[in-house]
Amino acid sequence: MASNPDYIVADGGSSDPGPVYLGEDTTLGHFVREELELFLKAARGKGIPLVIGSAGDTGSNRGVDEFVGIIQELAREHRLPKFRIGYFYSEVPKAYLRQKLRAGKELSGLGGFPGLTENEIDQSTRIVAVAGVHPFLKLLDMGADVIIAGRCGDIAFTAGPCIHHGFPEPLAYHMGKMIECASLVAEPFMGKETIIGTISQEDIRITPYHPEQRCTVASVAGHSMYERETPYFEQALGGTLDMRECSYEQHDERTARITGAKWLPATELRVKIEGAKKIGERYMGFVGLRDPHVVRHVDAAMDWVKSAVAKRFGKEQYGLFFHVFGRDGVLKELEPVRQTQAHELGIVVEGLAATDALAEKITDFAVRMFFLARIPGVKGTAGTAATTKKTMKSSPGYIWNVNHTVPIDDPMELFPVHMTEGGL
Repeated sequence: MASNPDYIVADGGSSDPGPVYLGEDTTLGHFVREELELFLKAARGKGIPLVIGSAGDTGSNRGVDEFVGIIQELAREHRLPKFRIGYFYSEVPKAYLRQKLRAGKELSGLGGFPGLTENEIDQSTRIVAVAGVHPFLKLLDMGADVIIAGRCGDIAFTAGPCIHHGFPEPLAYHMGKMIECASLVAEPFMGKETIIGTISQEDIRITPYHPEQRCTVASVAGHSMYERETPYFEQALGGTLDMRECSYEQHDERTARITGAKWLPATELRVKIEGAKKIGERYMGFVGLRDPHVVRHVDAAMDWVKSAVAKRFGKEQYGLFFHVFGRDGVLKELEPVRQTQAHELGIVVEGLAATDALAEKITDFAVRMFFLARIPGVKGTAGTAATTKKTMKSSPGYIWNVNHTVPIDDPMELFPVHMTEGGL
């Protein structure tokens, strides 16, 4: 706050943790209240706006309501003078999407997803749309002192305020790209320290607040490429940020200066939507392999376990997954290193079924079968693995089944805005 900022902005969510949080409508963060307290007191103390994107991790309506409620509670506790809280929702009614399909509109898949069907819409437990800058602009025009956003693009909650104050769209969107993940844009790595973004009519300048971090040409250019299908383009509702002709330079020892971004307005308005569907209750167990013969023939051991489970539970509907850490536990079939020298392996056993009881039984049985695995070449009768003695209940199993775009006529079409108050 000593740098006298004009806004405090923070990203409150992401799809990065996977589909469980959207499907279950739960918040991942354990420090939400403490962080909002820190932000709110600082913002109201300076009389500047506070903007939070993708509230509650997923931007669900519940997440937005939860964050608005926390802000109001904190305002009462700290006896803050009255201020205006603007918020918007992002959940998409299933009937809206069915109507689009029946009207002949294409709900195009992203990242290899086929076109969206009514069946997949019906199976989703919850669907959200990813907002652009437009609801932020609307709420700022309405005089909001605090904005709690539903699901939104990571660059939108910063670009919106910049555009609201008349700065060029290309620079505004690029500033959003630069500070979306706080100090990940700086070096050395320090987690999520505060970052300061400064915008003018000619450039943006990015400075880390932590005195031992620097924003360098390499660190800011590298973050421009972060989580991109290509390193040069960032898609958002209403257009594309084009970074092909950007220039990155060292402004001073700790600040990088960036120019050259372009904003390419979309010829057709399409909004990204995200949805999750439940595939079962989930339990997990762990198996440690150290026996050299079993380690060398781990695929045979897994096949043996799968066969044993199928014999016992073959009439049931279930899913059984093995994640072999020490070989390909992260990349699975995409792992380019096929021959490893690991002398021990860890296998996470994941069982899914319609009920808790069945998922637990299947997972427990599979873990025990690794202990008893009999594959060619095993001559003794001793156990061949170290295992967890009791399987652990995990979050339910969900998959992303909606990763699509929907044609819209108005960028505010799916993002209703509201205004309330906080403080005394």
